[in-house]
Amino acid sequence: MAGVGQMLRLAREEKEWSLLETEEITKIRVRYIQALEEEEYGILPGATYVKGYLRTYAKQLGLNPDEVIELYSVSIKPEVAPVIESPERIVKSRPSWVRPLIIGGMALVAIALAIGIKSLYHPEGTPDPTYSSTPLISAPDQEPTVPSQTTPESPTPSSPPSVVASTQDGLTAQLVFTQACWIEIKIDGQAPFQGTFAAGTSKEVKGTDKIELVSIGNAGGVTVTLNGKDMPSLGKPGQVLHNIVLTKDTLNQL
Repeated sequence: MAGVGQMLRLAREEKEWSLLETEEITKIRVRYIQALEEEEYGILPGATYVKGYLRTYAKQLGLNPDEVIELYSVSIKPEVAPVIESPERIVKSRPSWVRPLIIGGMALVAIALAIGIKSLYHPEGTPDPTYSSTPLISAPDQEPTVPSQTTPESPTPSSPPSVVASTQDGLTAQLVFTQACWIEIKIDGQAPFQGTFAAGTSKEVKGTDKIELVSIGNAGGVTVTLNGKDMPSLGKPGQVLHNIVLTKDTLNQL
């Protein structure tokens, strides 16, 4: 029985559709079409999107979507995580008399060192300076006069410099996800990044001239604020959108 990818490719070739023509008809990007036909599902954002693209692609090719999804589910085998057994730890018991013996030996060594140090610094016949017979000098009867000291006046702290409010440059898009959503973003023409965001999360994106929402897997699951201004709703839940460009002209129209 042919795999899902071979079935899709044969159906497309039978209709004599090129990859670019297929993208225009199905609204699925070329690299995702190739991933479906080559069964490289890791390129797609997740299993939910794989099934959604398979269903859409199968309908456009005239195939039964349920049969394609069932064949895909059978072909995916869950990986079984290997079980790592930790080696048994061998605990060696120590006789109860060893610890007191060690402590006693250490005490004897400390006493011997103390005696040796004392005999080294105070040999026999040398008076101990601690017990010197020299009388101590008594304190004078009158307390010495302490000259008065004037406390220098502390300098008056200078007032802090005025804080000048900085003006915001560039573009800042705040994306708040109310539903699970996959999104691909390009900033100022740089290489795009993509990811899947869960409901209740948010993402802040900053750019200089242009922020491009290349692809949104669930337009109704995300709200966009541009430089603090709310944008209109992008679409409905489950709707897939492409190439939404945010510029300073977009900001001026809000």
